Formats: sequence, C-alpha cells, structure tokens
Amino acid sequence: MQNHSIQSSQIRFYLKKLTPNELGYRKGKLTTGQMFFVSKFAADFFPHLSREINNDCVTIRVKTDSSDCIAYLNLVYHNDKHNTSGGSRDEYRIYLNTDIAPHSHVFEPHDILIFERIETDFYILNVSKPESDGYEKLSQKIATNKLRGNHALLDSL
Repeated sequence: MQNHSIQSSQIRFYLKKLTPNELGYRKGKLTTGQMFFVSKFAADFFPHLSREINNDCVTIRVKTDSSDCIAYLNLVYHNDKHNTSGGSRDEYRIYLNTDIAPHSHVFEPHDILIFERIETDFYILNVSKPESDGYEKLSQKIATNKLRGNHALLDSL
C-alpha cells in the first residue's frame, strides 16, 4: 500500500481507541454520523486502496463479539490530496451502519476497538469499555506502540 504503512504478515490485531470527533460529537453533543478513523500507518491491515483513484473504497466484512450477523462496512480512502488539484484530504475511514451500530451509543468515546484479521476482508471486532477487565492493559499497549495517536498494530494480545 503506502510507504508509510507497517508491513507484516504477522500482524493480526489492530487496536483503536475511539474519540468523540469520529463518533459524531460536536461540543459534547452527538450531532453527525459515526465512523472510525484508521491510522495511515495501519492501512495495510485492511484491503488495499489506491492513491490514484479518488476516494477509493472497499467493503469489509465485520463480525462483532455481540452479534452472529456480519456487517458490511465501507472503508474509504479520502485521498484528494494526491489526485485532485487543491485537494487536502488524506485519511482512511470505516463508515458505520445500522448493521454494526443499531443505535448511536453502541460505540462510545474511549472505547477500545480490537480488530482481528481473519481474512483479507473479514474481521472480528471486539470492544473493550473503560470499565471492562483488561481495558487498562489494552490502553497501555496503545500507549507504548510505535503508531502515534490512539492506534496499535500487534501480532498477539
């Protein structure tokens, strides 16, 4: 994918601590749609998206720990910085839908997402809430990982 991405066939887990912004909170109130930001440095954890195709996207399959259903989510590379005159966006997002978030409080700020890659486009998603056992351990893994921000790539938990 991109040169700035971490490449490893050993990477099985992507951890992401959620922020109010990506979950649609503005000035403390839920006002917009929800999505997950994906670190550019973790882009290779997900299927390849082209820098040359404006807003390239792919559907990924995600099964949560709380449902037997598979959600089909859009992973979009907003990349007009690389292919449009005057473009400024260079970010990856996974857009949520009602299959994975039937109401707007399924995911909350500070929750930690644990994506486990099963196949190239299939993931198991577990969520650790701040009050959950093991939350502090996951938070430490994020804090000490080489990725900056609220992200971590790991070969094991």
